[in-house]
Amino acid sequence: MNSALKWKLAFALLLVFAAGITTGGLFSALHVRRHFLGPPESGEVSNRMREHLRRVLDLTPEQTAKISPIVDATSAKLEAIRVETAQRVRAVMEESEKQISPELSLEQQKKMQALKLEHHKIMQHHGFLPPPPPDQPAPPPP
Repeated sequence: MNSALKWKLAFALLLVFAAGITTGGLFSALHVRRHFLGPPESGEVSNRMREHLRRVLDLTPEQTAKISPIVDATSAKLEAIRVETAQRVRAVMEESEKQISPELSLEQQKKMQALKLEHHKIMQHHGFLPPPPPDQPAPPPP
């Protein structure tokens, strides 16, 4: 194997390695953005929905203007469903805790309370700001 061929082979391997790193970095950034930055901000869902429809359906500006109120109303309804569902989940979890608590020792109850607070911190960290537990003040917004 001559030296020119060795250099070409080394360059090709380096190029493939660099392409792999770049691709992995891009997919990682997309994954982080999609899964770890929390729920979309108010209005962001309707903007995303509107832009997606405009792009996929090749909507004209007039069509986009006509569907905007529909998209906004849909987004508001979905947000109401999300809030209602979160409240229902919280109620079920609180009822479960009330039923479980009498079966636990005092030490286990303390651990259960610590677990509940840790869960609340995790939810806050990921951008979900559930109402605070009834026995605690509301946390400040991030």
